Amino acid sequence: GFLASAVCVVVFNFFFTTPRLTFMFDDSNYIVTFLIMFIVSLLAGTLASRLKRSAKQAALAAYRTKILFETNQLLQKENDEEAVVHAMAEQLMKLLKKDLVVYLSDGDILKEPTVFRVDESEDSNLITEDEKAVAVWAMQNNKHAGATTDTLSNAKCLYLAIRVNHHVYGVVGIAMDGYPLDAFENSVLLSILGEGA
Repeated sequence: GFLASAVCVVVFNFFFTTPRLTFMFDDSNYIVTFLIMFIVSLLAGTLASRLKRSAKQAALAAYRTKILFETNQLLQKENDEEAVVHAMAEQLMKLLKKDLVVYLSDGDILKEPTVFRVDESEDSNLITEDEKAVAVWAMQNNKHAGATTDTLSNAKCLYLAIRVNHHVYGVVGIAMDGYPLDAFENSVLLSILGEGA
């Protein structure tokens, strides 16, 4: 925006001030004109940029809200535990665009994991013994653990309990790329996990 504003002033000077087709000007009042043009152009560019960013954020918020609404409808239709897990995982992948691993709980232990992938890659790093240990910790402590947290942060996934109050039904691991989820993604994620539980 700054560069475009400067170019506008220079172009105006070149084509519309006397002497024309030069970068010179013979009236000292043009300095005020150039300054006002520069400021107005800079403000217009800044406002347009903010408007574009706001529109993008609004579209993203609407998409996430739509996913939350769809999740509610899908989960209400399902009766089978596996179908609930599958529907929940599909919605989380739509929201986050990340691979998932889901461990259901059988009392005090975790069952065998189910891996859900955004693409068809066969990377099995999500189900190592170290990763499972972090999932067990998340289940036993009913807290977040793993990547982007302060607890067992060397894990590849962020692990969250699928729970209602203190009863944990399982753990979901989200393959992270080093960046934490933003606040809105995190709140929708927790809502989907609560709905799934």
